Amino acid sequence: MAAEEARAGSGEDGEDVENTMDKREMDNQELLRACMRNDTEEAMRLLEKGADPCFEDDRQWSPLIWAASHGNEVLTRFLLQKGAADVYRYDESQGQVRKKKHSPLHWAAFKGHVKVLWLLMAPPHSLSHHEKDAIGNTALHQAAAGGSLECTKCLMAQGVDVFARNDRGHTPFALCTMPEVQELLNKAMSQTACKATGKQFSSTVLRYLCSSSLDLFCESAVTQMHVYEDPESEEKEKPVTWCTEVKNIVQEAEHQLDRAMHLNQLDTITAALAAAEGKPVDCQLVHKCGLRKAKLESEIQLTEAMQVQVVEKLEEFNETHQALSQAIDNAEMKQADADRVEAAKALRRKLLSEASLIRALEGLQKTTVGHITMVEELTSAARGDGANEELLAKATRLIAKLKSEREVQHRIAETAPLCEISSWKEAGAKENLPPWSQETTQFEDFHLAYKSVVETADKDEIDRELMQSAVTQLQAMELLLIEKKQAEEEMKLKAGKKKGKKK
Repeated sequence: MAAEEARAGSGEDGEDVENTMDKREMDNQELLRACMRNDTEEAMRLLEKGADPCFEDDRQWSPLIWAASHGNEVLTRFLLQKGAADVYRYDESQGQVRKKKHSPLHWAAFKGHVKVLWLLMAPPHSLSHHEKDAIGNTALHQAAAGGSLECTKCLMAQGVDVFARNDRGHTPFALCTMPEVQELLNKAMSQTACKATGKQFSSTVLRYLCSSSLDLFCESAVTQMHVYEDPESEEKEKPVTWCTEVKNIVQEAEHQLDRAMHLNQLDTITAALAAAEGKPVDCQLVHKCGLRKAKLESEIQLTEAMQVQVVEKLEEFNETHQALSQAIDNAEMKQADADRVEAAKALRRKLLSEASLIRALEGLQKTTVGHITMVEELTSAARGDGANEELLAKATRLIAKLKSEREVQHRIAETAPLCEISSWKEAGAKENLPPWSQETTQFEDFHLAYKSVVETADKDEIDRELMQSAVTQLQAMELLLIEKKQAEEEMKLKAGKKKGKKK
């Protein structure tokens, strides 16, 4: 029994292993199908799940070959991180090795995917462009056959034997049908010696294409490196080969750009950028200098727009405000000096406040509470924004004038019923007289307060007709007040005489 249980257990374990292997095989097959249809998301999911990045079918098509064939940079990068390129790197120091029928490099070259070529040839993967496929084609053969000028240039810059023949005796030139690629290959085949050293080219002394001049040199006369593809690149992935002359030109141009950035002067930066134009200098350095140039130009534009510190006429405001706003927007976009931009914004607020206040001062004036409050608020805002003192003083005088006019209007309206009578004797028959007119003391107090209001209004230079109406009222009030006092005195005398007779 124990033996049977052992055999049963062993059988179950074997089935688990077999099931696991079947599942892994299914994932590998799914991975290959996903790569074949260029389904990046599904392929990455399966790789994360544990699918084999080096899995291949009976034709030796692997995920990396499919990614290279499609020019899928994202998936190529991911596969390289998973070690998918390891099976295409051969160490022949240990003896003869069995090589694959083809490689990702061949397919990327044939399909014209130059950026995938960069990734495959870059360290640490460093797939060799000299490797041959099953019928003896190098990557250069495939690039020529596919008609890709960029891939052909890229491979030739790594050093090539342009006379290399495949198993059928064909050179890259023989497989090429694209005129521009034929022209480049024919030029390389026609040049028999290094342009710099005069050393004869051969199958061991390879031709290196200068990425800039497109002249041919031997290995000792060139410098190879990786550069940024564009200003947004995070890594230096683009391989370039420069002859000594081009290298010196680039170094000098970059030195001028660095110096110009350090000096931070518009003329120097402009001259350095002009000198670098058309040369294969560091694109990120050129971009930084371009941004700095734009920043300095925007600051100059901002300074010019800020020359107008005061707007005296509304006709001038719109043009000034528009120019200043455009300069501010441009300066912010170009990341100009923050303090200078803030100063320009403060000036814009000031000019806007002044324009709003000027518009209010030049408009129709009213003595309503709402209108006076509006002018006061505009004046307060303009003062807070540092508006010019002359304008603020003008606004302050207007506010005082409007308030005085309102107060005078109020006094005139309140006093009008009283001034309709020509003598105090008529007061007894007159209705709707102001309550303060009945008591002499109150009458005097109102009269004195009215006089004070008119004196202030005179200083505030209120409307002349309104002032004349108030003065006329005050004169009439004064006569009525005198008459009222006289009448009261006469009444007191009469009352006193009556008391004397009774005694």
